[in-house]
Amino acid sequence: MRKLFVFPLFAVMLSGCGILYTDIKVPRGYRTSSPSEVKSAPDDPTATGKACNRSALFLVAWGDGSYAAAVRDALGTRDGIMYDVRADMKVNAYVLGLYTKVCTVVSGRVAKP
Repeated sequence: MRKLFVFPLFAVMLSGCGILYTDIKVPRGYRTSSPSEVKSAPDDPTATGKACNRSALFLVAWGDGSYAAAVRDALGTRDGIMYDVRADMKVNAYVLGLYTKVCTVVSGRVAKP
């Protein structure tokens, strides 16, 4: 009988989301333009952006770690189209995962629209 309670407890603790509250957005898929699809130039600048989700004490989770949020962060106030985008995930977990931060990091070149 005890095992029936221990297994679900471990599953919840390892799930990376909050038990009491969860409001996160995670990346699923993102299609980026290729250099042949935009007006690319050799002097196009590169940009990097980051968007993060966080969770604390396995109780609450919040944040927008989506590709769209990371691309918005990378473009900032620039008016352009990102191409040749590389996406990475960065995970920081502290004190056995009591506080975690999962970030989507995108970097790519910015073409003029």
